[in-house]
Amino acid sequence: MSTTDISESDNKNQFVDLNKLIWVGPLSVAAATLANVFFYYFVTRVLQIRLYAPEQFPPPQLSPIPVTDVVIFSLIFSGGAVIIYWLIVRYRIRPLKTYIIVCLVVLVLSLLLPLKIPTPPVPISTKWSLMTMHVIGGIVVVGVLVSMNLRQRK
Repeated sequence: MSTTDISESDNKNQFVDLNKLIWVGPLSVAAATLANVFFYYFVTRVLQIRLYAPEQFPPPQLSPIPVTDVVIFSLIFSGGAVIIYWLIVRYRIRPLKTYIIVCLVVLVLSLLLPLKIPTPPVPISTKWSLMTMHVIGGIVVVGVLVSMNLRQRK
């Protein structure tokens, strides 16, 4: 089965097309990764804020966060969002509502990770920048998946 109803009562004219996920999934991962890379360069180059991460816990030393880390983590977490999307659309009655709720819960939980990094020595600007990257990546990947994967019932 390649399509699933969004909701029985909400909108009976829309379906989620799992066949589109073959190209929409990688597109959403690429868009979220690029958005985070652009934000990284905006923060580090335009605003001149250095982003640091502890080399180990507890953090005796800090090292700058390279753009490759931003790319790798964006790819991993965005790819995970696509897999979760596929699973929810495949096995749930109201997949979009369920997916958005799951994404909101995961986003809130992911914001706790930067907050757990000790503020002295890690600057608060690093924490805010990392949390903003989580929000940007989440909005982009969910937005692309949800908006581009809908089609009208014929």
